[in-house]
Amino acid sequence: MSIEEFIKSIRNRPLMYVEKLDINYVNYIVIGFLMSNLMKDDSYKIDKIFHRHFIGWLIKWVKENVDSNYKKKSFYWHHIFIEITDNEEDAVKLFFELSEKFFEECKLQTYLEEHAYDMKDH
Repeated sequence: MSIEEFIKSIRNRPLMYVEKLDINYVNYIVIGFLMSNLMKDDSYKIDKIFHRHFIGWLIKWVKENVDSNYKKKSFYWHHIFIEITDNEEDAVKLFFELSEKFFEECKLQTYLEEHAYDMKDH
């Protein structure tokens, strides 16, 4: 199971995975799962992309949608969600929404890269 599929599973039934809707709890389980996947020789491409690019993508999203002067105060994505929302439940909800958006954009980018040659021919 990829990190994308795992996050969707948590989103569908969060209290099956975490004790309460708390962004810290969600972070711990997501990072634990992600690191387990990344340690495997056959890890998913999307896992590597999420690990390397989600926080940068999130900061860009915050600057474009919340605060154009936002300055990163932490190395951890879950801290950013705490900073930009009013409570834990909103932070968790926004994480699920934005991670889905991140994965959609990754799929589009991958598709465009894979078909760039085809597009040049037409």
